[in-house]
Amino acid sequence: MLAAGYRRAHVPHQSAGVNWTTALVSALAVGLGLLGAWVWPPLAVVTVWPLFLVVPGWALVAWGTRGGARISSTGRVGLAIVLSMAVSAHLVWWLATAFDGYGREVVFVTAAILAVPIPLAAAQWVGPARGAVAGAWRSFIRAVRRRPAAYGLALGAVAWVGVVLVLGLWRVEDAGVYVGGSNWSDIGVHLSIAQSVNAGNFPPQVPFFAGEPLVYHWFADFHAAILAEAAGLFAIPVFIVHSAVLAGALALVVHGLALSLVRDRWAQRAAWLAVFLVILGGGLGWIRLVGDLANGLGGAWDLLLIHAYDNEWLSEWPYFSIPSVMTTGLLVHRATTAGLPLLVGAVLFAVAAIPASRRVAAGSRDRPRLVALSGLAGALLAPFHFFFFPIVPLLVLAWVAIGRRLFTRSAVRLAILFAAPYLLALPFALTAAGQATGSGWLRVVIGWQTAPLADGPLAVLFFYLTNLGLPFVLAIAALFLIRTPARAFLATWIAILFLIPNVVQVSYVSFDMNKYFQAMWIAIGIAAGALLARWPTPVVVLVVAISAVSPILSSVHHAFSRNFLMRTDELVAADWIADNTAQGSVFVTDEWIISPTDPAGRLRLMTFGPYVANLGFDPSARQALIEEIRCAGDAARSALLMEELGATYVFPSANVSCEAPVDFAGSPLFEVAYREGSVVIYRLSSAP
Repeated sequence: MLAAGYRRAHVPHQSAGVNWTTALVSALAVGLGLLGAWVWPPLAVVTVWPLFLVVPGWALVAWGTRGGARISSTGRVGLAIVLSMAVSAHLVWWLATAFDGYGREVVFVTAAILAVPIPLAAAQWVGPARGAVAGAWRSFIRAVRRRPAAYGLALGAVAWVGVVLVLGLWRVEDAGVYVGGSNWSDIGVHLSIAQSVNAGNFPPQVPFFAGEPLVYHWFADFHAAILAEAAGLFAIPVFIVHSAVLAGALALVVHGLALSLVRDRWAQRAAWLAVFLVILGGGLGWIRLVGDLANGLGGAWDLLLIHAYDNEWLSEWPYFSIPSVMTTGLLVHRATTAGLPLLVGAVLFAVAAIPASRRVAAGSRDRPRLVALSGLAGALLAPFHFFFFPIVPLLVLAWVAIGRRLFTRSAVRLAILFAAPYLLALPFALTAAGQATGSGWLRVVIGWQTAPLADGPLAVLFFYLTNLGLPFVLAIAALFLIRTPARAFLATWIAILFLIPNVVQVSYVSFDMNKYFQAMWIAIGIAAGALLARWPTPVVVLVVAISAVSPILSSVHHAFSRNFLMRTDELVAADWIADNTAQGSVFVTDEWIISPTDPAGRLRLMTFGPYVANLGFDPSARQALIEEIRCAGDAARSALLMEELGATYVFPSANVSCEAPVDFAGSPLFEVAYREGSVVIYRLSSAP
């Protein structure tokens, strides 16, 4: 009996013990991996990238779900990815700010910090914990086998986005660089941010409006830049991997959220249908292709190379201005690629953390740790996506109010847990709010300004029905036809996100408010999936096929269309700039969407004017100065203005028409820094 008592008394001690051997071995392995990547950067893809994409998020999710998880395995994997991205990017930013500089050293110090959960977990590899870890792994494998459709769709999203971007994002051919689809207009912005940050632009100025702080949701590009810096890579291949992984994460968190919200015998089917509709569902833009074919405007393939048939700024009916999540959110707009799964993740944490009052009465309890993680995800969202940042508190408040938990005794404590992490968002949110209000672009509107408001209410109704398509109609029907407990929350989600772009505009280009429709699409996909799950399989196949046509056509367009971006001699000049000019050098360039300075990671004074205006700056004054630098006919005046603006180099452009072009070649104030092909770069002679 004494022996039995002795064994029982020591069981807690055994389970709480520390296996120093496994802890030290794992710490040594991590250290060697980081050292190897420091010496040979390509190794970072294997040893460093997982620390920025999986490990910290996995540790936080494990901490939050300890004691019984209300989040499916799909949700936990997706949350691990998006939380890792958010936490690691912010940690690098704070460390770089504290040490007044960003570089490879900060990236590897951050990696070492992010790796701490590995030896901590290994230290628990003792006694019963070994069986617990092995059991957890077996449980995860069983979960994957139970939900092959969900994990298959997530892998499909990774492959789909990855293949489209490999084919279309940055194709270098003999004549130069070609880009597919809408990336032709956007890639210069994202590339210039990532490349310039890795070339010392920190804290970042706007790389295409040098001298002004970068107040933009730029952290998706920042996180990709961190991965590129660790591995010594150009940003483009990292963008491709980054977007593909985040597409898979979006699929997983949508599946997890759908399971948490639907909660009936149709939940499993509804969840994977929701994933499909969110990732590959869209409107009826394909009807324009039918019309173009009927009118003999060309063959189907030729037309697809010209038109996306999902999101185009058209001048005649029918208009299609609301892009699908795939078309813009996953293939083009990198802020949405990162921000949307982070938004869904924050809501998933809240749904799992705060059960409705009826479930509390049945024995469910609050999960304070998950409440804190919901607030953390929502707070860290700010520099990833300023448009989505204020949406998380609104949706969480709606969930709490609809669940009749707003005035319970625990409400204040849970609110504090949720709100506390938002202190981390203040440096970003306050700056962005000040920029939006100061620029004058934040204003009240009556109706989304991109919709055909002048054509009357019936035209607007037709516009929304055709742009949002069958999933939208099914979602609205679902809110009336099925009695899922979460239908009031889904209805509120749809209503809030539909209302915002119809009453307020926060950017220079009204089209940008379409991002709220993409956030709305999450609730549409879940509601429509809940209804479709009850229907016969042939009908489901027909509906999802019709819904997927436009995103598929748009994906083909983005993969195979050939939009010329940059000549070969400009690409060669970009290499020279990167190798032969000081970090932070400022150039006078064309006012165009791309310049050799962008892949080179240097700064320029001006880009396409609306891009500058969309950041809250007035481009007109800078445009006038650049015209004077090039076209005033006075080299001395040009040199003075360049010195005032901090510019050292100038591209004389054949695309600029001047009555009195400045003769840079004939002035002693300038010297030829580079000449190759048709590219000539002049340098201020007085520059150090």
